[in-house]
Amino acid sequence: MQSIDQAIGARIRTYRKALGLSQTDLADRIGVRFQQVQKYESGANRIAASRLWRIADVLGISVLRLFEDLHLSNDGDTETFEMLDLYRRLPPSARAQALFQLRALQARQGQRTTADSP
Repeated sequence: MQSIDQAIGARIRTYRKALGLSQTDLADRIGVRFQQVQKYESGANRIAASRLWRIADVLGISVLRLFEDLHLSNDGDTETFEMLDLYRRLPPSARAQALFQLRALQARQGQRTTADSP
């Protein structure tokens, strides 16, 4: 079972990496040492609301985004974060192609589900 602190920390790490920021970069922008960012990302330390707000601001997301669809288990979360990380590393032209492929896959899955329904 994944704690909420670990889940939020993992999301922060994913967004930070997607932006190409090091732990030191994020730490400098939120006014802490990089070791503190390590503790936040691992879930070892809880993040105060004001600090969480600042982290989200630096990452260019809302605080709510860190909690969106949060399930306190490892089921699928790792894959979702990995897909987001991989997608954001792609150049824009490859992103468009990847998104097209995902939409096509989702559409095929939707057709199978509809066809399987009574």
